[in-house]
Order: sequence, then C-alpha cells, then structure tokens
Amino acid sequence: MKLLSLGAIAMDIVIDSHDLPKDDGFALIRHEEMLPGGSASNVSVSAAHLGFEVFQTGKIGDDSIGDEFMRTLEADGVDGRYVVVKKDGTTLHTYILTAPGGRHCIFANAGDSVCTLVPEELPENIMDGMDIFYNDMFSPKAALWLAGRAREQGKPVVYNMQCVPSFMEMRGTSRGEIDRMMGLCSIFVSGRDGYYELTGERDYRRAMKLVWEKYQIPDGVICTAGDEGAVWYDGAEYTAPAYKIDPVDTTGAGDCFIGGLLYACFAERMDKGEVLAFANASAAVKCMQAGPRSRADVKTILEFRDSQCKGL
Repeated sequence: MKLLSLGAIAMDIVIDSHDLPKDDGFALIRHEEMLPGGSASNVSVSAAHLGFEVFQTGKIGDDSIGDEFMRTLEADGVDGRYVVVKKDGTTLHTYILTAPGGRHCIFANAGDSVCTLVPEELPENIMDGMDIFYNDMFSPKAALWLAGRAREQGKPVVYNMQCVPSFMEMRGTSRGEIDRMMGLCSIFVSGRDGYYELTGERDYRRAMKLVWEKYQIPDGVICTAGDEGAVWYDGAEYTAPAYKIDPVDTTGAGDCFIGGLLYACFAERMDKGEVLAFANASAAVKCMQAGPRSRADVKTILEFRDSQCKGL
C-alpha cells in the first residue's frame, strides 16, 4: 500500500542527562547526538518498516540540518521526492532532553519552513497513486487540500493531533482550519490533552464521544492515553491496555503507535481491538530503544505482542 505523509519533519538533538533539570537547577549531560526525527517522518519510517511504500511531503530549509534530514529519510526507506526545500530556509529541529525511566522534554526550534507548504508547491495529481493520506496539520493549507483530494477519491484520511490546538495556533494553524480537518478525516487520533482542549471535558472518554458526535468522523476517534493504553470510539468503545515495560526512551512512541495503527488497520484489516493491541506493541518496542524512530518490522512487533500475551 502507498502512504502519503505530511507534517512535522525535523532533526532531533537528543541530550541524555542524569535527570531533567529543576527550576534554577543543573543536570549532567551523559551523551548527546543529532538523530533524524519529526513526528510525521517518524510515522513514515515506522510504516515503511512495516511494509508500506511511503512518500513524505513537507517543507525543509536548504541548511545542513535539512540536508541531513533528507539523507537519513531516504536511508530509512522513505521516498522524499515530494519534500519541498525553501531557499535560505531553516529546517525544524528540536532539543530532546531524556532522563532515566523514559522521561523526556522537548524544546522546538520551528525554523521558517515546516508550516509553510502550500498546494501550489505540490503536483496536482499527487494523491492519484496513493492509498492513504496521513497528516498532523503542520502546513495546514497543504494538509487541507490533500485531505480534500483524498476524500474526493474515497481514500482514508488519518489526522493525528500531535500538538494541541493552542500550540498549533502559535504555529499559524487556526481553530477553523482544525475544524475543517476534523470534518475531512476518517480517523482522528489525539492524546488526552487534545480532547480536553477540543471539548473542555476532563474525562477523556466522555470527550471522545463529544468529538465523535460533533464531527461524525466515519471510522471513529482514538485516544492514546499513556499508561492507560488506548481507546477507540465509533459509537461503541474498544480498548487495549498498555504493555508493562521498562522504558529506555519514550520519544516517538506516539508516532510508532500511528505506524502500527496504519499497518494493522489498512494493510491487515484487523478488528479495532486488535489494531490497538498491535499499535500499542509498536509503541512499546520503540520505548525499549533510544532515539525518536523505530525500525521494527512486523515479525518483531508480533513476537513482542505474543510474548506479552503469554505472560498475562
């Protein structure tokens, strides 16, 4: 299957420390390195290693960070022909502080490129050969245009609210644009905070029902609820618990959840409970290794899932 992915594409400077710093405090850096990241491209790499033919779009600068991003994207098996390069632009990059127990925090330098892709910079027929469109609403004009084209062609649109609406507004994506994407997507995914901001309802299960009822999202809404696992609601509720692991690095876990979701839902047509279990396993495998990306294949994830089930 062919997947077109649009959204946050970046390089991550990962700083491994003995603890996350407190206010006016210090933390000792044990190791630091630049690694390929970006939420949308993490999803792309995960999906590529699960057997999808993946095409990445988005916008980077013509700086050294952008050059390194493209090199690593293609090395990870993702086709970057639709990534647009901005002359004299700055590529999104992040500083990720990690600490024992999988704890982390992220500082983002948004640059001047990642949110500025417009439809005129993409081929008119880009969706024609694709099977699925995935996005996180970075570059909202291009995202809405592609989602509209996908829906016209009867193809699924997966919208992952990677960042809550208040943050997206700071990056130039309006609530009206988010509402339009909610009306176009066929599956919506968010963490608990996203549902809270959309509804004002603190109970995320009630918030999920409110979102589904308001937008009538055809295949339902999903909440990634951390150690509470994942929930899918489409008029009925499906759940899958989180796997109990000793995390090394939780960065990118949500992205790998999406990669597993895409595979289980669209490539294998599993039922919703099985989809969530596979997606949770994909996220858990990621958490047991350092860095924001996972290159786990289907066999690795199934072996992990089955070994966990035997231990229950």
